[in-house]
Amino acid sequence: MSINGQAIIDQIEEQNYAQETLAVKDGQSIDLDALFSAFLPLAQKENLALAKADIDGGIEEGGTTFSLEVNVINLPLRYANQEKKLVYADQNYDLQVYTIVDNPNVSKSRLKIAKLSSLAALLDDSDGVFAKAAAWFDDQLQVILENQQQAEQEAAEADQKADEEKAATDEADTKTANKK
Repeated sequence: MSINGQAIIDQIEEQNYAQETLAVKDGQSIDLDALFSAFLPLAQKENLALAKADIDGGIEEGGTTFSLEVNVINLPLRYANQEKKLVYADQNYDLQVYTIVDNPNVSKSRLKIAKLSSLAALLDDSDGVFAKAAAWFDDQLQVILENQQQAEQEAAEADQKADEEKAATDEADTKTANKK
């Protein structure tokens, strides 16, 4: 399944592609089946598409966003300027499905993207492809949790070190004051 480059450029410029957003409150379990169910009808249109789950407000509000996209390159559709530079109007491109996680703790760039499958493979075996997506999202969630724990531990160690340095400085100031 392919799409013409000019059609891609037009859709990206006008943000005229199928989109669906699910809101997930902090503390709720992430319903990947709901995300997959929202994405499949969009993907069946055989065009650019995006379905995302915004967890705790999504990346825009300091939370997490899990996305599935039908695209032709491994950039999120929101990167319109970069995508337009990489797509040639006179070429045809195969439609692919990408998984995307946006979170401050998933990577230094706050973004992790991976090709999941071709659109044709998704439409032929959606259960198998979605099982692969669920495993990938679970792996990324584990990375996020590990990185959060490490960041919290490093912050606690830095606070402890700062407290120790302050105590040492205060002790030295007290000794100096007592000598006078």
